[in-house]
Amino acid sequence: MKTIKILHYIFITVGLIALLSMGAWSYKTYQFIDTAHSAQGTVINLIQSRSTSSSSTSNSYVYRPEVSFKTLTGDEIIFQSSTGSNPPAYKKGESVSILYEPENPQDAKINDTLSLWFSPVILGLVGLIFSAFGIGISIYLSKKEKLKNYLLRHGSPITAKIDSIAENTSIRVNGRYPFQVISQWQDPTNNTLHIFKSENIWFNPSPHIDQDTVTVFVDQSNPKKYFVDLSFLPRISE
Repeated sequence: MKTIKILHYIFITVGLIALLSMGAWSYKTYQFIDTAHSAQGTVINLIQSRSTSSSSTSNSYVYRPEVSFKTLTGDEIIFQSSTGSNPPAYKKGESVSILYEPENPQDAKINDTLSLWFSPVILGLVGLIFSAFGIGISIYLSKKEKLKNYLLRHGSPITAKIDSIAENTSIRVNGRYPFQVISQWQDPTNNTLHIFKSENIWFNPSPHIDQDTVTVFVDQSNPKKYFVDLSFLPRISE
């Protein structure tokens, strides 16, 4: 549970940082567009470079246009676009609209959506994804805690027989799997066998269990909602 809470804070923090960075970058881009001078340039070359999203064994490339233009003072500037694509977005010899700051014309940009807004969009997507994961974990933890408290107050306690101690291989953190106490109980009213799995335990509980049964609090209206009481196990030192 502590690990999940840490992940929750990490996702939320990274998401907020990315969204704040997106806001700052967007503001900077708006300022650039508002103060920049415009010019017409020509694509003089297409520079091939390895895609930053590609693995070391991949041969994926993008093509960044190299553009030549003249400032209002007549100076010829050659710059390479910070963004590229595959297939190329432009052709050699193609005329393109340019935005540049007179005091720093080398940092000119092609006046298109990709060149101007690529970084803010990526930051926004990263921020939304990480924030969504963080909020999702927060909602999950909150619902789980509410269900636990509800079952402890209103659930029907039953005595289930401990069947096994197993690793939960569906979750892995830092190369480790958590443990679960698996127990079972046969309902005498309808002869139905119920299997209960405890919450994840981040240490091997086997040496600390000297009993054959465990108390399970069950919602009688929905037996799929239950809580396995492991309060007898030692707590990990913080």
